[in-house]
Amino acid sequence: MTMARIFSPRWLALCVGAIVTLPFLLLELINRRALDEPFPSPLFALLWVLPTALFGMGASTVSRVRRGQSARGGLVLRGALLVLFAWLWIGLLVDQLPCFRGVPNCD
Repeated sequence: MTMARIFSPRWLALCVGAIVTLPFLLLELINRRALDEPFPSPLFALLWVLPTALFGMGASTVSRVRRGQSARGGLVLRGALLVLFAWLWIGLLVDQLPCFRGVPNCD
């Protein structure tokens, strides 16, 4: 792999999503009450996908604005999606934080 490919916006978005999700994954693994309960894989998939999409779309939007290629309608739509993704991720995180900390009956 070349350096330009390693530092492409897609790879950076994937890495940022993983780095943001990793502390909560570790908290869940450390503070699990019962080992017989299923691991919440869909939760962590969503916690990874949302910041990945947020960072990827944000980086793409910023580069388009810098080049002057963005139409106003597209910029407003992207901004609305960025706000929606951030709101969903923060809401999901606030809802599940007691579970990550190991609080019994957190659901």
